[in-house]
Amino acid sequence: MPEKTEIYARHKELYSSVPKPDHVPQDLVVDFDYLHPAEMDKGKDVYEAWKTLHNGPDIVWTPRNGGHWLVTRLEDAKFIQENFQIFSHEEFTIPRGSSPVKMPPLTVDPPLHARYRAILNPFFTPSAVRTMRETADALTTELIEWLKPRGGCEFVNDFARVMPVTMFLGIVDLPLDRREEFVEWGVTFMTSTDPETKLGAQNKVIAYLTEVLSERYKKPGNDLLSKIAGWKDNPRYEGEHEIIGMALLVFFGGLDTVANLLSFVTRHLATHPELRKRLIVDPAIIPQAAEEFFRRFGLSNTGRLVKGDYEYKGALFKKEEMVMVSNPLASMDDHAFNHPMDVDFDRGEVPNNTFGNGPHKCVGQPLARAELQVFLSQWLKHIPVFRLDEKRPPKTHSGAVIGLDHLHLVWDA
Repeated sequence: MPEKTEIYARHKELYSSVPKPDHVPQDLVVDFDYLHPAEMDKGKDVYEAWKTLHNGPDIVWTPRNGGHWLVTRLEDAKFIQENFQIFSHEEFTIPRGSSPVKMPPLTVDPPLHARYRAILNPFFTPSAVRTMRETADALTTELIEWLKPRGGCEFVNDFARVMPVTMFLGIVDLPLDRREEFVEWGVTFMTSTDPETKLGAQNKVIAYLTEVLSERYKKPGNDLLSKIAGWKDNPRYEGEHEIIGMALLVFFGGLDTVANLLSFVTRHLATHPELRKRLIVDPAIIPQAAEEFFRRFGLSNTGRLVKGDYEYKGALFKKEEMVMVSNPLASMDDHAFNHPMDVDFDRGEVPNNTFGNGPHKCVGQPLARAELQVFLSQWLKHIPVFRLDEKRPPKTHSGAVIGLDHLHLVWDA
């Protein structure tokens, strides 16, 4: 078995830049590092930094992070997500191999994908989400009542990584008193590009979940991790890697995405009092407002593995290459949306890519919708006027999931 230093060295090599392949036209090459967009070093917000890609071709190739294609438009993102036979989800991280653990159902294409998805689906049915919505409502109110007298907060850690993460920990029945530790593991894995740090965080999660899954198999409950552990008794069970992979997917998916969405929405509302006023005066529009926020603030950037040579819109994707699908870019596509950078509650029903498309569409989307709607209702009811702390401006980051590092708010207590 390779030594840790050898594994880390090999992992670090994955993130290096590579020469342009002969089949890639020079006019499709951009020097874009999705982990550290250069425009962010010039002071641009993460969304503005990504948006600069719309100034060039719709499909581009970058030598960064092992070299990969990147589609910039909603139409092309949907095409790739829906055509898994050509663009497989069995490899979803860029650079390829940077996450050595497979995570079904995310890393399994149909038809086998359905067997793993069936384990997750019962936890996100309409009836299950209705019950969880009540819990989210009570928890949100409790947190806001605790924060309000303080006259301000650091929203990311004081709220965004508390409410949705607490909801998630209830689904998997993990201890609330370790919430901050779990979040640290998850955020480190999602954002770090240092191989020792990234894989170290993943290994901590694997070690912890392996112990939990063993206990849940011996003494199962009604939680999601118990159901995952029970897959061992299924006739189609193929090995321990399936169980730990499913558990890892659930763990990482539950700790970061909704927290970042709530943070971006709150930052936007802090600087747009007219939108706050509309939601307060007419709370009936909250569901459609939530959909617009989902549309505007796409979060995830995921890869696909090309299964065979395929020409598409002038680009020749070669077998074994990686293609990045960026939900943030799809959200900001001016070919699909008028004034895409604006948040327009009257936009009506428009397609968005925030939860993905095709068989790998996010299973947790009903709960995410409920949590955002609850947040908009309760926060604006209790703290209708708030603003950014001018002395401590927000800081954003890019990566597989883009997000906010911190968001300082102030209000009149």
